[in-house]
Amino acid sequence: RVAEERLRIARDLHDVVAHHIALVNVQAGVASHVMDKRPDQAKEALAHVREASRSALDELRATVGLLRQSGDPEAPTEPAPGLARLDELVGTFHHAGLRVEVARTDQGTELPAAVDLAAYRIIQEALTNVQKHAGRQAKAEVSVVRVGPDIEVTVLDDGTADGEVPDGTTEGGGHGLLGMRERVTAVRGTLTTGPRYGGGFRVHAILPVRSRTDAAT
Repeated sequence: RVAEERLRIARDLHDVVAHHIALVNVQAGVASHVMDKRPDQAKEALAHVREASRSALDELRATVGLLRQSGDPEAPTEPAPGLARLDELVGTFHHAGLRVEVARTDQGTELPAAVDLAAYRIIQEALTNVQKHAGRQAKAEVSVVRVGPDIEVTVLDDGTADGEVPDGTTEGGGHGLLGMRERVTAVRGTLTTGPRYGGGFRVHAILPVRSRTDAAT
């Protein structure tokens, strides 16, 4: 039980830190590049750095708060993020210069909290990997589709820069895809990831809207 909790907390910390630090890195680079000739654009980029840093601190506080005693009055009470915040999440990538298109046919679907969080974190991590590895001209596509008893989450991108691969796809790599797989397994879903023919990368998760037992009845 303790080992499971440690893995869960490690996943949350990775997802929060990797996403926001990647955005900070991109925007800081933009600010440095245009500081002398386009100070207004540099100022805007630094504002995004500040926003991403603040968001990272807020989410880290919420995650670390899970380790506190339940009676601690300072423990955070904000609910875990889910697909209701997808537009907000995608907006952070838009601000960082990543083109993202979203298609959804899951409206009206009420997800269990664990599935909702898993779907959100999968999209967050997949887009973070696109931001880090796919190059400045890359475009990402996100789809969330209700298919029978499941919800299917797919994230595609159209190119990989300099032969790089997303975190966790090679031995000794990062924890991104490993964390995705652990999240999906925890809710009894399935995950497939890999390069796309002609370039790019695909992440596809099938998550049960309700338990497999309920779906069979």
